Amino acid sequence: MRSVFQRARILIFILSLALFAMYSSFVSRVVVPATLPQSDTNVSAYHPISFKKATKKSRQSAVQVVSVNPLQGRLSIFSGTYFESAGNYFVITVMHGLMGDCTSTKVIYQSEIHDCVKYIAVDSATDYAIIQVGKIDSRIPIRIPQDLPKNRQWKESYSLLNKLVYTGYPNTIGPLTISGDVAGFVGTDYLYMLSYAWQGSSGSGVFDENGKYIGYVVAIDIGQTEHGIQILQNVVLVVPAFNVDWNKTITESE
Repeated sequence: MRSVFQRARILIFILSLALFAMYSSFVSRVVVPATLPQSDTNVSAYHPISFKKATKKSRQSAVQVVSVNPLQGRLSIFSGTYFESAGNYFVITVMHGLMGDCTSTKVIYQSEIHDCVKYIAVDSATDYAIIQVGKIDSRIPIRIPQDLPKNRQWKESYSLLNKLVYTGYPNTIGPLTISGDVAGFVGTDYLYMLSYAWQGSSGSGVFDENGKYIGYVVAIDIGQTEHGIQILQNVVLVVPAFNVDWNKTITESE
């Protein structure tokens, strides 16, 4: 009887060794990637080539903006788009995020901090600000006016259910790249995008499926119900790019 148990123990031991050898062989065949699998240029192959290019452009030009008011102890963190115009470099973002003067505002990408050179435009009516900065080597600027829609492209860009994409820093995390669709409009003042946004997304540049910069995120919609105020996080207000006075990047820059 004892010999039977001994043979069984030996058999279990041999089987365990075989399973361990098989596992070791499997693990040894797992190839560790030579580079990180995620990058600003790694976009899902599911999308058309034009939309993949638009996504890369959105991703590679996105920056975070921080503005403080030391006297009042106020801090604002929001998003922006890095662009080049007439040989100078700028960030377009929202005016409502600015808490102080140019010296109290910084443009950030990852661990890099870039100074504000000058406020080129601060428009409260349309809620945008253009900040002049130095060249940011780690970012790829969009080009103005080349990356704005032209002629009939404006109509195509703002057509209902047209595919859009933006990259920003909702809730100070990111950059996150989020897609959406044109859902409606309020005259020439706002475009409604069915997407997602949160605090910190304001100022994010919105691109159409052909990579044209069509506007910037300014707010999310708020509704009133019998239960009180409700935030519609998936209805995003976008200010059309034709409301921006881009000429100031030439007349006001240093």
